[in-house]
Amino acid sequence: MMQQVAIRMAGLAALLLAVPTASATLSSADDAVSQKLEEMQAQLERLSRDNEALRGEVDELRSANDDQWLTERRADEIRMIVHDVLADADTRSQLIGDGLMAGWSNGFFLASADGRFRLNVGGQIQARYMYSFIDRPTPFLAPDAGANASPDRHLHGFEMSRTRLAFSGHAFNPDLQYMVRGEFDRDGGAFGLLDAWVRYHFNNEWSLRIGQFKLPFSREQLVSSSRQLAVERSLVDSNMNIGRSSGIELTYADDHLRVSLAYSDGAQDQLSALPAAFDVPPLGGAQGGGFNRSALARTVEYAWTARLEYLVAGSWNQFSDFTSPMGENFGLLLGVAGHYQKSEAGLLGFAPAQQNSAWAGYTVDASLELGGASAFLAFTHHYIEIKNVPGFRSNVNVFGFVAQAGMYVTPKVEPFIRYEFGTWQFNEQGVPALDRLLSDLHLISVGVNYYLDGHDAKWTTDLGVGISRVTSAWGDTLDDAITGWRFQAEDSRPQIVFRTQFQLLF
Repeated sequence: MMQQVAIRMAGLAALLLAVPTASATLSSADDAVSQKLEEMQAQLERLSRDNEALRGEVDELRSANDDQWLTERRADEIRMIVHDVLADADTRSQLIGDGLMAGWSNGFFLASADGRFRLNVGGQIQARYMYSFIDRPTPFLAPDAGANASPDRHLHGFEMSRTRLAFSGHAFNPDLQYMVRGEFDRDGGAFGLLDAWVRYHFNNEWSLRIGQFKLPFSREQLVSSSRQLAVERSLVDSNMNIGRSSGIELTYADDHLRVSLAYSDGAQDQLSALPAAFDVPPLGGAQGGGFNRSALARTVEYAWTARLEYLVAGSWNQFSDFTSPMGENFGLLLGVAGHYQKSEAGLLGFAPAQQNSAWAGYTVDASLELGGASAFLAFTHHYIEIKNVPGFRSNVNVFGFVAQAGMYVTPKVEPFIRYEFGTWQFNEQGVPALDRLLSDLHLISVGVNYYLDGHDAKWTTDLGVGISRVTSAWGDTLDDAITGWRFQAEDSRPQIVFRTQFQLLF
């Protein structure tokens, strides 16, 4: 019995001794499990982050795969565009010989590779048909006959109104520019000089020009004949512009202001071209001025011309013509100009009326462009003082007004309308010949432009009606016939002028 009790006591003691050990063992096992759980949690978190990153990459790949078909679809088009651009660049600029560049860039050109020299070559062709009708035409009798007068009621025919060649560019550096332009006369084909000048740009604003050029006066004249709204400039401007001369011109131009001041050998006096049959001496202007004349043949003491233009809105480039294509920005240009010259005195062989006579003129104009529509207004006044003619002394005032507007009906079709008014006023009374000059001028024209390729290739057609008769006060040289208007006797009825013209610039 005692043995059994001893055995039980020993077992109980062993059990009591084993309890702490088991507890320690269990505690150690719990710590291991907790550590494992923490490691598994950390791994799960890493897997979650990796899955998020993988999901983002998969989304990007899916998006790239979705857009791939667009890239493939555009690839051929892009290759074609690049091919066309490179081909166009090859035609525009190619190396010739020792680095000489040649090609097409809004005209044919030759240029040095270093950019110091450039020559632009261009031309203008205007092929025109005109028809003139006067119910009671002017006979070949003084005093109403002009150079283009005819007893025929119907006159019509074709002519090469303008056939011109122009060479321009820069030499030594882009600041030194030049222009040489000439044309084949439409009556005989003789080649004559129009412009020949050199201009130096001191900086972006100031430049100086010397040579033969259009004097800075009439905007209608300053805009190229290739960029007019109608077939031809107005009859008023054809007789009241002051043309070209030889001289020097200083110009200032910035983003909104342009001012030009010219000192020259005198303007082309369109106003003094009165028929000799009137027994009225020339009005005393420049008598041809400095246009294609030698320095010592000048007929004026001095001549000054100035023009100021203010660009209210738009850009200067859009006012290089009288049209405003669809989509063009709004533009408004205001201009004012003046001219004064005094005739030479004491020279033998000149008409007395030319000696000491003074000629002053001014013009104001406004040009509006509306992106699909355009309008132009101009008023001009000339005053001429006639002296040194025995028994005849007069002051002459000539007034002219032009208004025109055009509107596109399609991107290539532009109808337009023009109205012209002009009048002469003499303070000399009792000269019957002058009475015939005093009829006011009223002309209205309507027409349409069809632009095949802008001004470079366009067809223009217009129809003009003389509401009043056209007297020879509005020109008496054959050059005036380029407008198509004929001079009429006192009892003649209104006339009709039809003109159609194709123009090519190259």
